[in-house]
Amino acid sequence: MSRKILSRILASLAGLAFVVSGAHAAVGGGATIHNAATLSFAGGQVTAAVQVRVATLPSAPVFSVDQANIDVFASDTANYVYTLHSTSNGSDTYSLAPASADANVTAPTGLGVSSSSIVLGASITSAASDAAGNLFIPAGSESNLMVTDRIVINIGGSDYVYEIATLSAGTPASTTGNTTTAETPTRLTLSAVTAGAPAIGAGTVAAGTQFGEQASVTVSITAGTPAAAGTNGVHTLSLSGTTSAVDSSGSAISYNDGLAATTTVLSSDGNLIKQVRNVTDGGAFASAGVSAYSGELLEYRLTVSGNPGSTLTGAVLEDSIPVFVEYVANSTTMNGNPVADAGTSPFPLDEGGLQINSPSGAAGVIADGETAIVVFQVTVD
Repeated sequence: MSRKILSRILASLAGLAFVVSGAHAAVGGGATIHNAATLSFAGGQVTAAVQVRVATLPSAPVFSVDQANIDVFASDTANYVYTLHSTSNGSDTYSLAPASADANVTAPTGLGVSSSSIVLGASITSAASDAAGNLFIPAGSESNLMVTDRIVINIGGSDYVYEIATLSAGTPASTTGNTTTAETPTRLTLSAVTAGAPAIGAGTVAAGTQFGEQASVTVSITAGTPAAAGTNGVHTLSLSGTTSAVDSSGSAISYNDGLAATTTVLSSDGNLIKQVRNVTDGGAFASAGVSAYSGELLEYRLTVSGNPGSTLTGAVLEDSIPVFVEYVANSTTMNGNPVADAGTSPFPLDEGGLQINSPSGAAGVIADGETAIVVFQVTVD
């Protein structure tokens, strides 16, 4: 073998080693590094080729959430939509586990995520975008990317969301006999989702630009009960997990959304009891089991109070006249005092309700230890 041919072979192998060492930094995961060396000699030629698959480098996704806080009462459910996108060089599976840190409230009675893991595609452009709006990535790095997927890509220092409009899978480089065929890269076109996102043209997206798929999951939390009357509780949410991909040492990446979305659990200071009695037959007030004949008179009683140690403010009581009965004009009282009929219908508790108070309280105030009692009558049709 001549020194010239040997030097050419060694140079090719040295080039292969260089590409492998820097693959994670600038090459899409799933790409094929194809290297062919040729031996020429009198009367013939021999080509030998090797291939290396570029691995996906684990990288934490980027999170956002649709709401920073939701106010609920105990046992209510709040739903948060978390959106994440990949910052990796290739497809990866991300586990997702919700947790709650609880202050002045019992642990949530329900806490879950719509999907415990999510697969996100990603790649790195191998050439600058062209005038036709095409993006080019290594053949094979399009794993888990498909038409209608949304991706996040940084252009000019700002992140923009696009949807994959077309995707044509490429072909890795290969060698057959003594003939080596160059790679045909995978080609994508995008349509903008983010308002004001740049139109993709020649050089809009530089070679070596990472982009990652975007997807959403819903975290649902059913609120616990505030520990102290009159003091709101807070559930602080977190969404964490690990990558499926591992680095060269075999280690995965752990991550947390870091957003600290909160669910404020409003303290239920107020209590409302509604009862009814049949006036015609002299029955007592009860919450259930009352019966009446057509034409008989019913009387409803609504009792409002606060929890011990608390005063209610801004109290408004709203009710409506049910079907099958007629309101008795001017029959409404509060704490034994007449309440004037008002509104489109004469019943004063409908159409926005009635501001109420306990005997010693100003308008809208139910003083600690007191009640407001509202009574009205109807006749059965």
